[in-house]
Amino acid sequence: MEDRKFNPAKKISLNDPNRLKNIVPEKIVEILGNNISGNLVDYGSGTAYITSYIADLLPETRIFALDIEEEMTNYVFNNLINENIFPLTIQDNEIPFVKDDLEAVWSIAVYHEMKNPQIWLRNVNNSLKKGGKVLIIDWSPEQNPEIKAGPPIHHRVNPEIIIKNLKSAGFENIETHQGFKNHFAISAIKN
Repeated sequence: MEDRKFNPAKKISLNDPNRLKNIVPEKIVEILGNNISGNLVDYGSGTAYITSYIADLLPETRIFALDIEEEMTNYVFNNLINENIFPLTIQDNEIPFVKDDLEAVWSIAVYHEMKNPQIWLRNVNNSLKKGGKVLIIDWSPEQNPEIKAGPPIHHRVNPEIIIKNLKSAGFENIETHQGFKNHFAISAIKN
């Protein structure tokens, strides 16, 4: 299988301020719930650039910035000033939290890289509290091919497949959300 993982050597490209126009932190917080508190996870956080804005909007939370690349988590540890972000290097699909510990988990432009997303979704479901939310934001397979941003179109995942995988992992109240340029967003609740 072709490796679809983001190259950590390109990590500085994740800090491009134009990303905030395409993936608006305030929109993410609106979907998660403006008054959310407790433990949150950004899975595949990269440099935690967008996460740092979310952390500013949710100062009463603890956000764990998880990434499989130690180079990324080291970057977060050495460069972020947010006191409520905690970087952690993990194994693929790992959600290293006890059962019913998390309020929300999100991933941004990571789902298309996963080799076993069903395992990841089961691990997320196990770690979320009842009523906890998962939010998946990823590159649209219907993006105009003339726009050069993002991975190749054939690497992208159809949103219907993600919805099917969420149902299979036991999630309910699945919703799609608008407002993300070149991306789609899907949320679901653990019941």
